[in-house]
Amino acid sequence: MIFYFTGTGNSLYVARKLAAPGETVRSITEALEQDDLHVDLADGEPLGFVFPVYFYTVSDPVLNLVRKMTVSNASYVYAVIVCGASIGPAGGFLRDELRRNGLTLSRVDPLVVPDGAVLFYDIDTPDQMARQLLAADEKIAVIRSAIDNRQPSSISGSAAAGKAMLASYHVCMGTGKFRVTDNCTGCGLCSTICPAHAIEMKEGRPVWTKKKCLKCCGCINRCPVSAIQYGRRTESRGRYVNPVLKG
Repeated sequence: MIFYFTGTGNSLYVARKLAAPGETVRSITEALEQDDLHVDLADGEPLGFVFPVYFYTVSDPVLNLVRKMTVSNASYVYAVIVCGASIGPAGGFLRDELRRNGLTLSRVDPLVVPDGAVLFYDIDTPDQMARQLLAADEKIAVIRSAIDNRQPSSISGSAAAGKAMLASYHVCMGTGKFRVTDNCTGCGLCSTICPAHAIEMKEGRPVWTKKKCLKCCGCINRCPVSAIQYGRRTESRGRYVNPVLKG
């Protein structure tokens, strides 16, 4: 069983690549919305978490899942944390949160993928992103082998550092800078995919009706006509969507 959380598709891409034949891949967002939080694992079945690091910490949906879920027969638990460069203390924070729920995290692997955080900086060139995905594919194969052999890893980072970064993340969750240009076609995709349900369609246009969101960057990157902006700086920045979500 693999749980994933994704904004621009990277974690879904990784989870599907990691999954063994017949293994279940589940959306964390959907599990939380459906309140379907019990996992009954088969003998020897691993439990995996694949998600992006935000502000070098673990985002709220992932924390909500690991704090609320119940798991039967967990013998090997691992996490693959996707990032643009570093995961900071996120691995140790996740380890301690799982431990509080009676689960032992055996392995954490950071995985560099194309970074879609266009709210804060521009994305890489297409060639750079293609090379990053090729390198990620190679590392995913190594990680899959380690999981098959139930290999542990060292896990760095502390709960205290993770909580400190989480506080910083919460400060930066405001939606006030989001806006939509006249390019908008009213397709409603942004509203449909927003994991925080922060966007509603009103008179054919998206409106951010909550003061805070998860800053997953799904809406701004996946808008088919690049109509969503965040302040003024994103107007000149590119957009990134993992190939698993294109088309």
